[in-house]
Amino acid sequence: MSGPPDLTALRSLTGKRFWRALDELVDQPDFRVRMSAAFPALASGPGDWRRRDILKCLGGALALAGLDGCERAPDQDAMPFVEQPEGAEPGVARFYATAVEMDGVAQPVIGKTREGRPVKLEGNGDHPASRGATDAFTQAALLDLYDPARSTAPLHRGQPTSWARFETALAALRGELDGRQGEGFRLLTARVGSPTLRRQIETMLDRWPQACWHVHAPVSDAGAGERLRLDRAHAIISFDADLLGPGPRQLWHATGWGARRRAFQAGEGDATLFVAEPSPTITGVTATGRLVAAAARMGTLMKALAVELGVRAGTPLRLGSTERNWVKRAAAALKRNAGRGLVVAGSEQPPALHALARAIDQRLGNLEVTRTVAAPAARQQALDMAALAGDIRAGDVQSVFLLEVNPCYSAPSLAPLLARVPMRIHAGLHADESAAAAHWHLPMPHLLESWSDGRAADGSAVLMQPLVRPWLQVRSRHALLEALMGGDRADRDIVRETWADALDEEGWTRALVSGIIAGGEPAAASPPGAEPPPVQELPSEGLSLLIRPDPTIWDGRFASNPWLQELPKPLTKITWGNAIHLSPALARERELASGDLVRLSVGSRSVTGPVWIVPGQERRTLLVHLGHGRSRGGPVAQKVGFDSYPLVNARGEVRLEKIEGREEVATTQHHFAMEGDEFIRFVDTLADALPPEPPRANFFSAQKSSPAWGMAIDLDLCIGCNACVVACVAENNIPMVGREQVAKGREMHWLRVDRYYEGSPDEPSQAFQPVPCMHCEDAPCEMGCPVNAAVHSPEGLNLQVYNRCIGTRTCSAYCPYKVRRFNWFDLTAKDPPELRAVRNPEVSVRGRGVMEKCTYCIQRISAARITAKKEDRAIREGEVMTACQAACPTQAIMFGDISDATSGVSRRKASGRDYDLLPETNTRPRTTYQARIRGGEGKS
Repeated sequence: MSGPPDLTALRSLTGKRFWRALDELVDQPDFRVRMSAAFPALASGPGDWRRRDILKCLGGALALAGLDGCERAPDQDAMPFVEQPEGAEPGVARFYATAVEMDGVAQPVIGKTREGRPVKLEGNGDHPASRGATDAFTQAALLDLYDPARSTAPLHRGQPTSWARFETALAALRGELDGRQGEGFRLLTARVGSPTLRRQIETMLDRWPQACWHVHAPVSDAGAGERLRLDRAHAIISFDADLLGPGPRQLWHATGWGARRRAFQAGEGDATLFVAEPSPTITGVTATGRLVAAAARMGTLMKALAVELGVRAGTPLRLGSTERNWVKRAAAALKRNAGRGLVVAGSEQPPALHALARAIDQRLGNLEVTRTVAAPAARQQALDMAALAGDIRAGDVQSVFLLEVNPCYSAPSLAPLLARVPMRIHAGLHADESAAAAHWHLPMPHLLESWSDGRAADGSAVLMQPLVRPWLQVRSRHALLEALMGGDRADRDIVRETWADALDEEGWTRALVSGIIAGGEPAAASPPGAEPPPVQELPSEGLSLLIRPDPTIWDGRFASNPWLQELPKPLTKITWGNAIHLSPALARERELASGDLVRLSVGSRSVTGPVWIVPGQERRTLLVHLGHGRSRGGPVAQKVGFDSYPLVNARGEVRLEKIEGREEVATTQHHFAMEGDEFIRFVDTLADALPPEPPRANFFSAQKSSPAWGMAIDLDLCIGCNACVVACVAENNIPMVGREQVAKGREMHWLRVDRYYEGSPDEPSQAFQPVPCMHCEDAPCEMGCPVNAAVHSPEGLNLQVYNRCIGTRTCSAYCPYKVRRFNWFDLTAKDPPELRAVRNPEVSVRGRGVMEKCTYCIQRISAARITAKKEDRAIREGEVMTACQAACPTQAIMFGDISDATSGVSRRKASGRDYDLLPETNTRPRTTYQARIRGGEGKS
């Protein structure tokens, strides 16, 4: 980029305010370049196409498609039950309340099973921590259960062995520990949220008081002991805290924010969000006021806010005019909402900043309303990794047990130290980098096949019961600690003991049915004192580096999950890898373009990778994501992206050096671009409405059916979290295509979340827009299909008949919304049995050469219709929820019967913010949008 673009001139050329990628802000490329960006597969074709060549290829494609329509794969033998399993009813799903876990935080779910195998996870609607919603990680947890790369049997020095042989070695270790009261033994775990696991660790430390427990958490979580109530917060001020972004508390925070924003829309108070951050986040995109500021400026900005609110915090450094204006607006919002505001610092910020945020909240009366503090959940508090490293260097460690952690990958400096420990035991789902460095590796079950318990983000306790019996030679974390101390009880009995005093048999049964342990919340603690320590203001000269967890595979624990690897990252739309993010200004200064290879160095450590230009990033800030560059953990995880962990805790000057070469970054940001009017619409205040669209002449009348299905998506509630995308994948058996095919524009997601910018690349405003099939009343795809594979149902659904489709792809060419996906290859035929078991039996598995698209989850509509017919009644309001709607934590997606004027979707469509996408095409879509509201000030 040679210089800042002239936005006014470009707007006069394009007629648009919004843009998807920086390429749109340079001189308009010719048609071939634009087509290469939108359809990368075309870039590898012939360079000089003539009309005759195109017609030849089109004729050949039609002929081959016809042959494909005639030839089908032979039927495969299927064997029925010889003896029906007890309690099983063929074709009827069973549901169980349980939970999955991320970084010690339980995510309450309802697991759906068919014929004894789990096929879908939904949020537990009765649990306040989820309210029926899920996040992308929770939805993808189902695929982790069926991961073919999971460890299948114990290993000793890398070779398969038996549990009996390990038990012999464990008995010898136990005898030694009893003799010296645990001296020399170290237990290393991830963050522990399970009350049962904490109780077991405390029992172990009581028995062996010379032993030590250490916790390894690659991603910092400074606010782990706090409960933030965003549903009560009318004004939120965030200093580099991605509250709504990916992480173990995303669901809790997003459901709270959605509840607060919906209340604001109903005229109940404010819902303002001010964010200062160095690199764009989901929270920043959602904010009503975003400030681009270096990470080193967070202390200065918070001190200025504190002074503005009358809190003693010293004299801040000088503020720029933009910073001063942001601070005054944020302070005004907090004053207006005293007693119902919230100030938050990011996890990477120093403790003094967190203390100052609490002091501001205490001054305004926000404590115990929007922020509460939980008492410590265990008598014994864990030590950190630095203490373990020091003990190993001192020669004080004779044996170490690595339980569900992988420090040889996520703490590379510890790996050579671990080699000095005489006895090393590792337990986990995969034979990963730490398993390779251990003497013993022990395979563990997935939580969906285990008995356990946990604590949700709101502090409540939940029970975890297995959805399926383990089919591998595995032992749970509770069984392993029980065996370490010489016990041999079943997992259920170990968990039951934890709750023996709190739950009688009737209470235990109720907790299993609901997934909620009544009265299981920890006691609240008194908030820290109001006098915060001094906040150090850091210089911001030179380049600064941010190292953050990856939005889709987190710290690397989900690297073996293709649903998450192929999930476009919310802000960059990168899949299958990572990049070094930098600002447009720095890219211009260093003459860099997205995809150029660079060497990023901090002191003596360095990594090499491609750059990616991110609009809205602070000028001198670089960002890299953790979790990639794995050397072990399965074929999906290995050799994807570059490993950023060597830069963690590195000291020294940050340097960026361009090197020879380029690397193609698989991104979907150019794919399926629509042409036409502005796709994102805004209103300035709650009272504003969009100008009505003039009626358009039409030969056809609207569908007159009941029910008539439709969808409304409120852009004011959408935070772009991607939960809907993964839920759609899980529900509809959508195949993953891999990095190479994504780079060619052949991803198969039926639902995409577009991201648009408005304004200057250096400080743009941004918005998300989920785009499923519009289910048009006048569907161009139906008119274009030569074999009537695209058809319209009496209830208004635009359907695709797979066994009619001959692969001409005419329907895709006719679709102005670009929501149809063509299955170029048979992506599922060679799936191992484990991956076949994850498929939803209510949705057909498509073969090669057919067009796929969103169906409004017609299988769920059919199930509700059958139930209603059995009970001789109409389908009730809310009885049908699409997978994307059920997963959405903010309730941005609403689905239902638009023929019923009282239905939720009809009431939302009646809003003055409702509009059609591409109204000029006159397709009369059943899916409509509600414009985003720029402000957050409601009625006092």
